[in-house]
Amino acid sequence: MLQDRNRRPPATLQELKYLIAKRQIVFPSSLEQVARQIIERPEMIAFESAAAIARNCRVSQTTVHRLAQHIGFQTFGEFRAIIRDHLRKISENHR
Repeated sequence: MLQDRNRRPPATLQELKYLIAKRQIVFPSSLEQVARQIIERPEMIAFESAAAIARNCRVSQTTVHRLAQHIGFQTFGEFRAIIRDHLRKISENHR
């Protein structure tokens, strides 16, 4: 959970990784396995449904939604948007 709840959620995948590395976001074990998958495979959250992500990570769909809220987002869709933006930028840099 974000250590400072008044803080806004991360705006980029890089910022999320930084907050995790600095232990400003700490995950319970059930959420950690989903977070690891998302960081290793951001395309999964960008293009798959919460139900599909849950199946791939062997957790409930509710756990996927809780992960987004744990990071500080109001909705899974907000979390998905920063991941999609990250992938879009990477794609544009490879053109």
